[in-house]
Amino acid sequence: MKKLCAKQNCEIKNACEELQKLGYKDSSDWMAILLFARNIVKSISIVSANKKKKLQKVILSRIANKDSSKDNYRQVIKEIETTMTDNEVTSSWKSELTSYRNYSDLLAKQVANFINETISTENCKDKIISNFGKEALEILSYTGESASSIATISQLISNMLEHYKEEANKWKKKARQLDKIVNVDPLLPTIHNRRALDQYIQKSIENFKLDNKPLSLLMIDVDDFKINVNDMYGHQIGDDVLRALAKILNLYASNYNFFAARYGGDEFVLVGNLNIEEALHHADAIRFAIQNYEFKTRIRDKISQDIVRFTVSVGIAEYHGDWTAEDFLNAADKAMYHVKSEGKNNVSQFCVVHESKL
Repeated sequence: MKKLCAKQNCEIKNACEELQKLGYKDSSDWMAILLFARNIVKSISIVSANKKKKLQKVILSRIANKDSSKDNYRQVIKEIETTMTDNEVTSSWKSELTSYRNYSDLLAKQVANFINETISTENCKDKIISNFGKEALEILSYTGESASSIATISQLISNMLEHYKEEANKWKKKARQLDKIVNVDPLLPTIHNRRALDQYIQKSIENFKLDNKPLSLLMIDVDDFKINVNDMYGHQIGDDVLRALAKILNLYASNYNFFAARYGGDEFVLVGNLNIEEALHHADAIRFAIQNYEFKTRIRDKISQDIVRFTVSVGIAEYHGDWTAEDFLNAADKAMYHVKSEGKNNVSQFCVVHESKL
């Protein structure tokens, strides 16, 4: 520890001497920047190697200008801030945040339209009922044949009911659209979001306690997604890969009656009424299909010749009666991480020991 401290003190001393030679007298701010450029920049994980080198070069060249003015100092700080905020990781965060904002705006507009249309429909109902009442009174006050009056009123009622039937069908369609917006993932609209997943699992557990049908959950995670996809091809391609995976899982869910959702990041979940043996069979089929899937990248909306291959690790849990929804998810998650620790691109099931809670 003493040697380390001595080394650090020596480095600080050398930095001070260098700065003094360049005309930076007693400037702790500039010394901090010099030490930052030499020692800290290389350790920042969210910035690429090229950007680290560029930032170091910019800082050291500005120091070499022998300009200790406040303006020069502010420019250096601005360079550091720009590099720290404008990188692949933060760009990905910004992209996802933009997706969520767009999703929230769309949801707000849909809800507002829903409310306005509800008010409009209610006003329309009042008008129809009022007109029906006036027409019915006119017919009843007519001194002609009663049979003719009854037939006319019956036609009025039929017309009114037909109108309500058409309105009901319209509202069913609107309700389905609103439900879809609320429950789908904003980045991956082909599958459900985490909120819908939590509700579905809770409802499935309640059904299990009533009918005791088997219930299994598959936790699916892309292997080395950051290194093999995001870092190698960029976050835009990474998002496209996730969309492709979501489509694969959605198609599989549609064919085999699963509920498909995004759990978070590059983790996905499938839930279905099947036992552990059936779940293992489906999980391996999904894993194999993804392993052999050739994802073609896009460059300026044109299909590239580059092919991205990726694999997944799948953890499976069959529901046990005393589990909560969180226990259920954690069991599959633990099984998935067991696959990760054993080499990835495989399937594993969670084993209950003494039927204890997780």
